[in-house]
Amino acid sequence: MKRVRRQVLATVLLVSVASLAGGCLSIKTEHEIKPIHITMDVNLKVQKDLENFLDLDK
Repeated sequence: MKRVRRQVLATVLLVSVASLAGGCLSIKTEHEIKPIHITMDVNLKVQKDLENFLDLDK
């Protein structure tokens, strides 16, 4: 019984010390926001529609 009690107390003590040590840690992160450039070529659809429209007139 004493052995089990010692193991439980040792575990509780270990968890307590680990949580206290973890609470003192500080992590600093840096974020950099960069612009994203997106180029979309919509001229292909306009060109195709224009060609189809002009072909109808012939």
